[in-house]
Amino acid sequence: MAKLNELELQSKTIDWLRFPLAIFVIFIHMNPKVDIQSIDYLNLNLNSWYVIIGTLISKVIGLIAVPCFFMFSGYLFFNNNKMKKWNMTIYFAKVKTRLQTLVVPYILFNLSAIILSALPKILKADGSIYPFLSKLFENWYRIFWNYTSWSAGNSNMIGLPLQPNFGPFVLHLWFLRDLIIMVFISPIVYYMVKHTKIWGLIILGLFYYTKIWVEIPGYSARLFLTAFFFFSIGAFFSINRKNIVVSLRKYQIIWLIISLITMILNTYFYGTIHSKFFSPVFILSGVISAVNITSYFMEHGKLQVRETLSKASFFIYCAHGILILGFTYRAFMKILGTNNTLSLLITYFTVPFVCAGIILCIYRLMKRFTPRLLSLFTGNR
Repeated sequence: MAKLNELELQSKTIDWLRFPLAIFVIFIHMNPKVDIQSIDYLNLNLNSWYVIIGTLISKVIGLIAVPCFFMFSGYLFFNNNKMKKWNMTIYFAKVKTRLQTLVVPYILFNLSAIILSALPKILKADGSIYPFLSKLFENWYRIFWNYTSWSAGNSNMIGLPLQPNFGPFVLHLWFLRDLIIMVFISPIVYYMVKHTKIWGLIILGLFYYTKIWVEIPGYSARLFLTAFFFFSIGAFFSINRKNIVVSLRKYQIIWLIISLITMILNTYFYGTIHSKFFSPVFILSGVISAVNITSYFMEHGKLQVRETLSKASFFIYCAHGILILGFTYRAFMKILGTNNTLSLLITYFTVPFVCAGIILCIYRLMKRFTPRLLSLFTGNR
């Protein structure tokens, strides 16, 4: 096998990571009902391990997925060898492209979710469609912005209260919403990176760590800071013509040690006030370590990019929360039951992959029979 050059290694590392990161997002949305603070570590049993594993994967490790996607997006957005200087012509050309790759899928997946959510209620003919439509029409202006919400901590590092996190109708598509925002404010990112160098990232990283930011009603500072910080990291490498893989390998052992230590601490303290001190550090070091570990095994021929999985990862990410994950989970629960921990463990580890497999089958069927429709849903990826 021919040795990969630096550009090939970077490209293949990013491509390979897309699918497992999408799987991690599904694990996050499995959202196991666990309380690790109830664990008696001196008397561990199968239920204890279910709680530990569920917390570790869904509530700690999985959180590196979206920041990774933001970092790759920031890098690829500014990755243009012909771009010598930022100008409005380049900006509008990039925005026009992202209308196809981001905005169109964002709208289509949200509208599809509304239709698919309404259909079972219509078929039941029990009147349940009316409260659904009533809420929908009353909040139509929030469908693509802050229709859903979820709590993720009550205060920042200095104790100031924070809003819940807000998402569109399809909650997890907040990633696309915020990525669209980053595209529109990309000139700010460019000039910050260009003129402040690494210091701009350090200051932005402090905001990300402390969650000290201006709260906009209906829009969480926590989500925006995640998008802004990691998109800007990717932009930094791209604008300064640096290879992500090569650059992140500096101090890779130190980053790996930090990620392992903070992973353990964040898992142990999850659900307590102490967790917010470790979580941002783990996410940053975890993103770096994920790239380093993947590139190492890729370089040594231990990993291979599966083109279908890489290309389908965006579709899997967007589609999994639209009924499919819920139906798959309920089917497993009905078959295996909920009265024992072993069935919960089997369900927890199996459902995300079955869900991804179902979506992959839909992807292939659409690619064969409705390629133009698939192209719209995937932004022509």
